Amino acid sequence: MSAPDTNIERQTEKHKPALFGIRAAMIFGALMLVGVGIVSVSGGGDTTVGEVYDGDVETKESTVGFDTYAPGTNQSN
Repeated sequence: MSAPDTNIERQTEKHKPALFGIRAAMIFGALMLVGVGIVSVSGGGDTTVGEVYDGDVETKESTVGFDTYAPGTNQSN
């Protein structure tokens, strides 16, 4: 069964706010994905893998070093 009175122009005008909201949400989602991609690729700092495992990271300016722990325990140094 089809609708007895289909007026495309009237329906287009009625659904304009909803379609605008859908487009805005899609643009916002795309911008968020681009932002996450930029942050994930930009690099987090100059800490090397050796420093992470050795616990040799020092507190510099406003950054905080790593809190090392003994494997197999729940105690921090």
